[in-house]
Amino acid sequence: MGTPTNKRPPQRWRENLEAFTVAIVMAVMLKYFAVEAYQIPTGSMQPTLMGSEFRERGTLVGEVKDRILVDKLSFHLRDPERFEVVIFKYPLNRAQNFVKRLVGMPGEQVRIQYGDLWQRTDSTQPWKVLRRPEGVMDEHWKAIDIGEPARGVHWMAEGNRSITARELDAAAPTQLTFAAHGGGSILDSYQHGYPAGMQDAMRRYPEFRRSNANTVGDLRVTGEITPSASLAMFAIELGEGARRYRFELPGPAAKEAGSVRVEWARNESYPPARAEHALRLEAGRTYHFAAQNLDDLLALELDGERIATLEVPPAADQNSGVKLALTGGGARLVDLQVWRDIFYTEGSFASEWTIPAGHYFMLGDNTQDSSDGREWRAIALRWRGGPEGGPVLGNAREGLADGRYRPDSNPIRELTSAGSTTFFRDVYGELHVFPRSDEQPLPADAQYAPVPFVPRELITGRALAVFWPLSFAFDTYRMKWIR
Repeated sequence: MGTPTNKRPPQRWRENLEAFTVAIVMAVMLKYFAVEAYQIPTGSMQPTLMGSEFRERGTLVGEVKDRILVDKLSFHLRDPERFEVVIFKYPLNRAQNFVKRLVGMPGEQVRIQYGDLWQRTDSTQPWKVLRRPEGVMDEHWKAIDIGEPARGVHWMAEGNRSITARELDAAAPTQLTFAAHGGGSILDSYQHGYPAGMQDAMRRYPEFRRSNANTVGDLRVTGEITPSASLAMFAIELGEGARRYRFELPGPAAKEAGSVRVEWARNESYPPARAEHALRLEAGRTYHFAAQNLDDLLALELDGERIATLEVPPAADQNSGVKLALTGGGARLVDLQVWRDIFYTEGSFASEWTIPAGHYFMLGDNTQDSSDGREWRAIALRWRGGPEGGPVLGNAREGLADGRYRPDSNPIRELTSAGSTTFFRDVYGELHVFPRSDEQPLPADAQYAPVPFVPRELITGRALAVFWPLSFAFDTYRMKWIR
C-alpha cells in the first residue's frame, strides 16, 4: 500500500486564469507605456501619412489608410523635439487623438510667410527661416512628374518640340523647359507627391483635382547625366519671381569653373551672388545630380555630395519654373524629376504665434486640408441647467455652407421630436444635449477664441513607422520609417 500524502492535485484552471490575467496586464501596460498601433483616418498629414477615401456619389469605392506604430515610451523619458511627428490628445476634444508634425517649441515665436516657416526667440530678434533636417525633407519633397503628365508632355525642347519621356539623348546643344505640370508657374497642387497609382485614381474624383492659387518657389531638380566629349556646360535654372538661380556643371570641353549664381530681378539691388566649385564632368561617365532652392538656400549636389551652396534673401514673388541647358555639345539625361516643397498656408485667424511655456505648435504636412494649430478655435456655450461656474468650452466646428452638418460639427442644432435641440461636445469629449431655447447669450468676444497650442501633458507618443497598407487597387505599397 502506498504512503498517504497531503499534496493537492494541480489546479489547471487556476494556472490558466493567472497566465491569462498576466497576459492582459502586460498587453495593457505595453499599449500604455511602450507601443501602440493607430490608423490614419484623414488626409491632414498626406502624403507623409495617407488617409484617403475615394467615393462615387457618396459611396466608398476604395481607400488607402496608413497603419502606424507609435512609440509611447520616449516621451515618458524626454520632451518632444522639433519636426517630430507626434500623437496627442486634441486640446478641444481630449477623447480624440490627433497626429501632426511639431514645428513650434515652448517660449518662441513662429510665423508663416512666403510659404515657409519662420522662427525667433522673442520680438527683439530677427526672424529666421526654419530649415528642416534632410530626413524630414525626404518626406516633404513632393514629386511633380508622376504618372501621365498634362497633355502627355514632360519637357519642351527648343523649337517647341515635345519630350514625352523623363529622359533625353541629345547629340547637340539644347535647352529644355519643364512642362509636366501644364505650363506656367508651379502651383500648390493637391496631387503632387502621391504614388502613381493613387494619382491615377485622384484624377477621377473632383475633390482631389484641386490646386490653390499659391505658386511654389522652393524646388528641386534631380536626374542622371552622361556627358559627351564635346559638352562644355550643363546648367540647371530655377526661377523664383523675376530672379534666376543658375547651377553650372562644367563638361569635358569646359574652359571655366562651374558655379552657383543668381541673376536678381530688375527691382532688386542686392550685390552679385556667386559660389564657385572646381570640377569637370568626364565624358561617358554617369553622374547623379540634384539642384535645389529651399528655404532661401541654393544647393548643388553631385553623386550625393553637396559641392556648392549659396544663401539668398527671401523672395515675396514665388512664381517659378525650371529649365535645363546643354551648351557646346550633347549628353544623355535620364530619370529627370522636379520636386516641390510644402507650401505652408497662413491660418484663418493669424499667421504669427507666440508659444507659451509648456506648449507646442503643430501643423499637418498637408496644409491645404489640415485641422491644426492655425485653425483650432474654441466655442463657449452657457445654458440653463448646465454646469455651474461659467460657460462650457468645446471645439468650434462649423457646418457646411449649404446648412448641412459634418459628422464632427460642433455644436449641432437640429429639430427633433422634442423641439429644437442643441448637441454640444465639450473639451473632455462629453456630449451635452439640451433644448436650444435654454441657451443663454454670451458677448461676441467671449464666445469664440483661437486655441493654437498643445500642452505638454497632452502629447502621448511619436509616430515610428508605417506598416500597412499594401493596396493592389491603387498600386501603393506603404512600409517605411516616419521622419
